[in-house]
Amino acid sequence: MNTHTGQSTSVWMTSAPQPAFPKLSHDEGADVCIVGAGIAGLTTAYLLTKAGKTVIVLDDGPIFSGETERTTAHLVTVLDKRYFELEQLHGEGGAKLAAESHAAAIDTIERIVCEERIDCDFERVDGYLFNAPDQPPDLLDRELAAARRAGLTNTELVDRAPPISFDTGRALRFQRQAQFSPLKYVAALAQSIVRGGGRIFTDTHATKFTGGKPAKVATRAGSIVSCEAIVIATNTPVNDWLIIQAKQAAYRSYVIGIAVPTGTVPKALYWDTGDPYHYIRLLETKTSGTTSAQDILLV
Repeated sequence: MNTHTGQSTSVWMTSAPQPAFPKLSHDEGADVCIVGAGIAGLTTAYLLTKAGKTVIVLDDGPIFSGETERTTAHLVTVLDKRYFELEQLHGEGGAKLAAESHAAAIDTIERIVCEERIDCDFERVDGYLFNAPDQPPDLLDRELAAARRAGLTNTELVDRAPPISFDTGRALRFQRQAQFSPLKYVAALAQSIVRGGGRIFTDTHATKFTGGKPAKVATRAGSIVSCEAIVIATNTPVNDWLIIQAKQAAYRSYVIGIAVPTGTVPKALYWDTGDPYHYIRLLETKTSGTTSAQDILLV
């Protein structure tokens, strides 16, 4: 049985068993109802159960069967929008909040990995941002200054990224970025949520959201979850078709995995400043407990 949505197949889909959960078949209640069982929804559920809240998670498919299982799993403080552009839009304070929030997210994942002893290949690595040929030559200098103003003080300008198949020229080195195997991580989160008293229901489509005391989430099958708060964690929000959707940019990244001999590409995260931009990272493969002769380059 195919438990994955969509037509594409990612390298992560066979990396971890996909825990199975029942459908919601009757009315339930909890402190918080979370709609969406990807990394955002399950992280929220995990943190809430640790805080002593009762939690119900709903998903209209299996857990982590959408964007989460197709991510390239870069954990970064380097954003799609440059920091000097964020300053122009939101001021230095807004740019600093963006940097702090992403750094806190990486730290949180690292802490959970350690506390729950999750074997998910989490690793701190450096990230390198280099200029695309058609970009202004002073872009990296402007970004370095803005990134440091945002609090990323360990960012530095280097002569080039580590030697890959071409010379990148000057690059910004962002220290203490990270990478991991996302489905190993999220599968372990789900199990921890259940151990903490949380409940997860899959193949349960939420159709209507009502505020108030209690708030209510109605499902297509007719069951209702009553709660104090609702969290929508569905990538694109499904509870309001006007407020958020009108502000979202509709675009998609395309990713391929290429087998490369081990040692061909230094382990790091790489991005250029093009529009659209390109990014790569290395996925080490292991066979029967030993490192194989090939790794996978995610491009």
